[in-house]
Amino acid sequence: MQENIDYRLLKNFTEGKYSLRDFRHIASWFEDKSRRNEIESAIKQHWDEFEVAEDMPQRDLSAVYDKLRNQILVEKTKSISLKRKVFLTYSKVAAILLLPLLIYTAFNLNFKNNNTAEGWAEINSPSGARVQFHLPDGTIGWLNSNTRLKYQLDFKQNRYLQLTGEAYFEVTHDKEKPFIVTTPHLDIKVLGTIFSVSAIENEKTTEVVLQEGKVVVENSGMDLSVGVNPNQKLVFDNITKHYETATINAQQFNAWKDGLLVFRNEPLSEVFKRLSRWYNVKITIKDEQINQYKYRATFRNEPVEEVVRLISMTVPIKFIIQKRTQEDQGVYAIREITIMKK
Repeated sequence: MQENIDYRLLKNFTEGKYSLRDFRHIASWFEDKSRRNEIESAIKQHWDEFEVAEDMPQRDLSAVYDKLRNQILVEKTKSISLKRKVFLTYSKVAAILLLPLLIYTAFNLNFKNNNTAEGWAEINSPSGARVQFHLPDGTIGWLNSNTRLKYQLDFKQNRYLQLTGEAYFEVTHDKEKPFIVTTPHLDIKVLGTIFSVSAIENEKTTEVVLQEGKVVVENSGMDLSVGVNPNQKLVFDNITKHYETATINAQQFNAWKDGLLVFRNEPLSEVFKRLSRWYNVKITIKDEQINQYKYRATFRNEPVEEVVRLISMTVPIKFIIQKRTQEDQGVYAIREITIMKK
C-alpha cells in the first residue's frame, strides 16, 4: 500500500527542514512517475501555504519552475556543497517545483567548481545518449551524444552559449537580445529560429543546419560573415577555413533528436561517421573506395550490428565487429567495427 503524499513534508523540504529519512520518502514519491498528478495536486491544494510571491502568476507552475532554476544556478555560484546538503533554503516560490526537478533530470545539469566560480552553468549529454534541455529564456533543444553546452547565469540578459558537440535549438525570439552559439571555430548569431550545430571535438568540419528563420555564421579571425537560409547546410573546414553551403531537407537532417537516423543518398563516409557518433563506436573503413557509395534509409531503435548488416545487403561491403575487451577497473573498451570492400 502506498503512503499518502504529505504536503507538510514537501513544504519542510522546500524550506531546508528535513532529515535523510524525509528525503528518502520524497525521492521515492518522485521516482514513481504515476504519482506526479498526486504530488502536484497536494501542492495546488496548499498553494497559499507556499506563499507564492505577488508578482508570480497564480497557479502558473511553469513560471515558478523558471524562477526556481535561476535560483538554483545562483546558489551554485556560491559553491554550495551538494554532499553536505542537497539544497539549502530557497524562496518558497521557487521551491514549489524543486521536487520534480530531482526526478525529471532530462536537463542533466552538471555543475563544476571551476565553472560556477565564473558564473557559468553546464549541461552534458553522455556517450550514446540524447538529452533535452530548457534554457532560462524559454529556448528548448536537444544535445546529441558526447555534447557539452555552457551558458552564463544571467542568460536572460546575455544569451551567449559555448558548444562542443552537436545540438538542436528552437530559439525564443527576442529582437533586443541576439542568441549566440560559440564553437571552437564559428559563432552562430540568431534572433529566433530553429537550427542545429555540429562542432564535434577533433572532427575536421563544423556544420550549421537551418530549419526555420535565418542565422549568420561568423569567424572573427578571418572576417567571415555568411547568412544561412532555411533548408541550407553550411560546412566549414576547420583546417583550410573554407566553407560551402548546400540545399538539404533540414527536418530530416535534424531527425536525430526524435530518435531517428535518416540517410538520403549520403556517402558512406558520412553514414559511418554519424553511426559512430550515434552508437558511440569506433568505425574504421579499410578501403577508401567505400566512401564513394551512397546510401538511403531510415532507422529507429536498431542495434548497430543490425544497421551495419542492412547496409551490407545493399552496398558491396563486409564488416567485422571486434570483441570488446575489459580494461583496468573492469571498464570495457569502446566497441570497434571494421568495414571492408567485398
